[in-house]
Amino acid sequence: MPKNTLLLLLTICWSANASAQHQNNFVPSSAHYLWPTNASHHLTSTFGETRLGHFHAALDIKTWGRRGYEVYATRDGILYRMAIQPNGYGKVLYLKHKDGSFSVYAHLMRFNNQLQHFADSLRISEQYRPFFDRVVEEEKTTIKQGDLIGYSGSSGIGPPHLHFELRTPQEKPFNPLLTNLHVKDNIAPTITGISVEPLSPGATIEGQQQIYTRRPYSSGKHYDFGSIEVTGTVGFAINAYDKANGVPNPYAVYKLSLSIDGQRLFTAKADSFSYAQTKQIYLDRVYPLLREHGKGYERLFVTDGNTLNFYQTDSSRGKLNLDPGIHDATITATDYAGNTSTAEVQLSVKEDSKRTFHYQHQIVSSPRKRSDVNFEYWDWLPGWVRIPKKDFKKLSVAFTDWDRLSTFESKVTLNLHKLDNLFMNIPGHGPTIFRRLGPTTNGILTSIDKRAVATFPPHALFDTVSVTLSSQEYSPDSLKVTVGPAAYPLNKGFELRIKRSPNLKDTAKLAFYKYNPKYHYWFLRKTHFDEDYITMDSNVLGTFITRRDTTAPSLENPRLFQRTDGQWLIYFDVNDNLSGLDPDRSKITMNGQRGIAEYDPSHNRLIYYHPTFEPSSTMNITATVYDRKGNKTQPDFQIKK
Repeated sequence: MPKNTLLLLLTICWSANASAQHQNNFVPSSAHYLWPTNASHHLTSTFGETRLGHFHAALDIKTWGRRGYEVYATRDGILYRMAIQPNGYGKVLYLKHKDGSFSVYAHLMRFNNQLQHFADSLRISEQYRPFFDRVVEEEKTTIKQGDLIGYSGSSGIGPPHLHFELRTPQEKPFNPLLTNLHVKDNIAPTITGISVEPLSPGATIEGQQQIYTRRPYSSGKHYDFGSIEVTGTVGFAINAYDKANGVPNPYAVYKLSLSIDGQRLFTAKADSFSYAQTKQIYLDRVYPLLREHGKGYERLFVTDGNTLNFYQTDSSRGKLNLDPGIHDATITATDYAGNTSTAEVQLSVKEDSKRTFHYQHQIVSSPRKRSDVNFEYWDWLPGWVRIPKKDFKKLSVAFTDWDRLSTFESKVTLNLHKLDNLFMNIPGHGPTIFRRLGPTTNGILTSIDKRAVATFPPHALFDTVSVTLSSQEYSPDSLKVTVGPAAYPLNKGFELRIKRSPNLKDTAKLAFYKYNPKYHYWFLRKTHFDEDYITMDSNVLGTFITRRDTTAPSLENPRLFQRTDGQWLIYFDVNDNLSGLDPDRSKITMNGQRGIAEYDPSHNRLIYYHPTFEPSSTMNITATVYDRKGNKTQPDFQIKK
């Protein structure tokens, strides 16, 4: 090899290694950050707070319910990425700094003049496409610390605020308060509730085999939860929030710790995490309380499958399997400023008495209809399920190992460990098999009739659980499929593949949907039809039903609006009954000038935007608006200034 070539290779290798070492040695406190807005020095949310399906990755800075405050570059850098989306971060800028780290500014009303012109030119050149997400590092747009880069807003999701996020060179978000940035806070956290979970099949809390919650008897900086009686292995969780000076918003508590009889067993604090781990909020929080009640109880133990680096604990990982007797538990909640509150609870631990299930076969002299049973209402845990006795009596169970069953008061507990296949005939649901699937390998579920198959990629599941797949056909185009129970959260999505009925000829505007009763909304699932199969993708478990969307969306109530920056817009109320709006196909023209049709789903609003739009005395508007199944409406409007 020529000498100069070898020298070049050594130089490249040294530079790459030096760059990698530089990135790996990134320390948040080593850089100086500017506060990113003139809106306020107050927060609406802190790092690591509970969100649906993820941890909050930033500080949310308060803008007092208003839009249009200036947003500044917090450090020197280059423009790395920019996006305009209807959901999520909305209008967002990503800056890359010299040390490889990033700062992110989201939910903007608009960018500065130069960047807004660039974004508008991209959208208009691509057939007035309203949304994009693009890495623009090659443009080499230099940004200086303190430069005005945009204006605060509420795009993506409201209400108005600035989402300010810092990331390491590996793009892991970290707490901005680890830097020189700070907020005034001399208020101690507030503790509002405690939960105790049964972590072994025979565990009980206050005589019940279910998650138990209690509010404190006193308040202030010290909270008393009294005495709680338990048997078996249990785990604590705490519901708490913090506040800072000058604003009423509740924040996440920075650090939590648990001591038993004076010995520290568990400490948790969230300084940083990987986006690949963000769905582990379902493990860090008590998922049933989060899913059913929206309560963010933070666990004071580490569940199986949890790989977050938040915790310091002993070999018990915070799970409490205590000797019979009285034990004193102390829980400490600390905010980032060091303000502390404590909670005391006395655990009265009783012997875990064995409870056996006595099964008596009943001979039914004549057929009788059994009322339907919904297994989604059972208490599902990874290792066992608790079934109400009234439901269990209605089941037909192919079962030989009756030692797996125990009964206590109104529920039957079934140990699922090493039970690879569990057959049940459930009234209203039909015959089904619950199969054990683990997190580390591909998982495959097959319905009893062999017509449906669900495939789970590695690490789709957080733990080894029992899951079933069943399908019921009501008519050629009406199919109900259950992949559940929905009590188990997913880390990754799965694919469902169903043999297509020969009678299903017309698949136009047909798709799978999942109904969310909390929001009274049908969520469209990605659905594909070929000659032999129907395929669906989903990132949640539950029941899915095929529905045909033949109704066009509605567009009405046009009105003129001027933003705080002087930009004129036209707002429309928009709604769709099922599949949802397709903004990429929607088109709005005003006095012959086509504009960009921006969609604001949080306000059910479609917006006519053009950078040069100035209202005239009379404005004639034509629109073509599509939903996601191709139904369209084409209204005409006339409005006056």
